Amino acid sequence: MSSSSPLVSVIIPTYNRAHLIGETLDSVLAQTYQNWECIVVDDGSTDGTDELMADYMAKDARFQYHHRPKDRLPGGNAARNYGFEMSKGEYIQWFDSDDLMMPEKIELKINWLLDKKVDFVVCEGAEITDKKNLSYVKKWKLFETDSALLEHIKGNLVYGTNGPLFNKQYLIKTALFDEELRISQEWEFFSRLLISSPKVGIINIVLYLYRNEADGKRSKTTKFKLVNKAIAISKIVDLYSEKPINDTSKDFEVRKYLFNYIKLYIKRCLKHKLYSETSRLVKLRIKIINYSFLKDATYRFLKNQNNVFKVII
Repeated sequence: MSSSSPLVSVIIPTYNRAHLIGETLDSVLAQTYQNWECIVVDDGSTDGTDELMADYMAKDARFQYHHRPKDRLPGGNAARNYGFEMSKGEYIQWFDSDDLMMPEKIELKINWLLDKKVDFVVCEGAEITDKKNLSYVKKWKLFETDSALLEHIKGNLVYGTNGPLFNKQYLIKTALFDEELRISQEWEFFSRLLISSPKVGIINIVLYLYRNEADGKRSKTTKFKLVNKAIAISKIVDLYSEKPINDTSKDFEVRKYLFNYIKLYIKRCLKHKLYSETSRLVKLRIKIINYSFLKDATYRFLKNQNNVFKVII
């Protein structure tokens, strides 16, 4: 394998998408960059995905098909991680089974990764509203690294699994998807990665198209979503609280936003009588005040003579 043309592993979890995944796989076949393997991991489909994948594997040996092991939790996260474990590529592209790659998606990103030596490269995406017309997702604006974490936790920046092409070694050193989370898993995953201050390449070109469709699994209740969100928030706040206080406006804004975000979800959890999750979030709020936010607020109050304590009332 040439060092100028490294292997890229495309990892696609799927569940009952036999009617759509063929178009996704065709878009992988159409890539201008050809040194790839495509690993499809089935999360329990019952719709003929097995037969469809057999056809694609017969067509091209670069396609692989695996079923999520029974000892792994159901859901896309375990399927993504299992595909990662099966992968042989130096670079990782997770992708969704109902979406489409533009032909130069991998080539443009691999060239950037090889040239700039970054941890991952992100691009823009567009929603498929019909076969001919595309609608850009304005909130998926890309931000420079020093602003990315704050904008991501605010919800203004959403990388999604389709966007980044990763250096595999970076993921090995950092983390994979949390298999216990069923909601907010991408928010938690990318928040965790951005806390590590990665080197990120930005390509301001639409390189993938996505459908905004349900995947056919059972619908999630509000309580279920809140429980998972509380867990995701706690993981990110715990991780960020371990960082040293940094005298920058960005660090201060991240801590302030997380503090107020916790407050919002305390109210939501109380409304739905989720007392265990409420207790978890209250402890996080106290942790931020005691170990980070209050110290930072005190410093700024003394330095700038502005009553920043208002933000914690």
